[in-house]
Amino acid sequence: MKKLRFAAVALCAAAVAISAPASNAKADAVADFYKDKTVTIYVSVAPGGLYSTFGQLLSKYFGNHIPGHPNVIVKHMTGAGGIRANNYVYNAAPKDGTAVLTPVSGLTKTVALKSANTKYDPRKYHWLGGWGEAVTDCTVWKTAPATTIEGARQKEIIIGAFSKSSTTYQRPALLNTLLGTKIKIVIGYKGGSKVRLAMEKGEVQGFCGQFAGWKTRKPEWLKAGKLAHLVQFASKRSADMPNTRLFSEFATTDEEREIYTFFQSGVEDRAMLVPPGVPADRVAALEKAYMATLRDPEFVAAAKKIKFDIDPISSSDIRKFVDSTMEMKPATIAKLRKALGLNK
Repeated sequence: MKKLRFAAVALCAAAVAISAPASNAKADAVADFYKDKTVTIYVSVAPGGLYSTFGQLLSKYFGNHIPGHPNVIVKHMTGAGGIRANNYVYNAAPKDGTAVLTPVSGLTKTVALKSANTKYDPRKYHWLGGWGEAVTDCTVWKTAPATTIEGARQKEIIIGAFSKSSTTYQRPALLNTLLGTKIKIVIGYKGGSKVRLAMEKGEVQGFCGQFAGWKTRKPEWLKAGKLAHLVQFASKRSADMPNTRLFSEFATTDEEREIYTFFQSGVEDRAMLVPPGVPADRVAALEKAYMATLRDPEFVAAAKKIKFDIDPISSSDIRKFVDSTMEMKPATIAKLRKALGLNK
């Protein structure tokens, strides 16, 4: 019996001895590749907004955790509510692990709904993980003609948005179609910071974007009580808006609840990804580096300083969400398209 145990231990030791060099060789190959390289983080909206700010912050720490410690830079590629950058990274950017993307919210839903000229399949991306669930709200000035959903059914309010393919347009459009609000949506803005500037100028009265945008870019508006939140989109009510109803809370039937819930959550909204075709060892290294960055005490402290809440989401959880979104039944998709007025 002792001989058998000894033989088993010896066999395991031999296996470790054989596999270790191979593993080290892979790690060395990744480090050799990234040494003296530049990794580009593509941000699909204009500078100054939530995603741009996160990308800039990430670039300062990400390279410290990637083997070979490459230089990391940020490039902004605006257009079509984030679709231009997605199409570029998926189809034209280098497939060697030097191009990563932080997309804007709702683009998986955009593909599922076939509501824009997208040239990518979210299921084929390599998802590295996310920095937290996005909480989106439709918010207006306290001085706007209406400051509640009930009021917006009676009086017109003007909200700024990126493009018709973005959730900044789709969410207020749904409020009009499903809840009977009278929201005038002005499109063409290149990011949340541009919409907030338009609010200051009096061009628009509100915005359907991430609540974090108010916390990080206009905390003085929140502190002064200048804003009214009509509705929020998330898996549960945010501690920042405990008295603001979730979109799904307005549903009166199971069919409505299914439609409302589809637009309510966005696990992948704050993700980082790389295009298909990147070698598996580099994808694994980037995923490990990204998640390590999100847990880096210095990074977390820097994020907290600018009021970014970091709550990492694994790549596997994001892939499950993306798969479920892309596998929606055709009949459900048809109802969603009708709700958005996409069948006209």
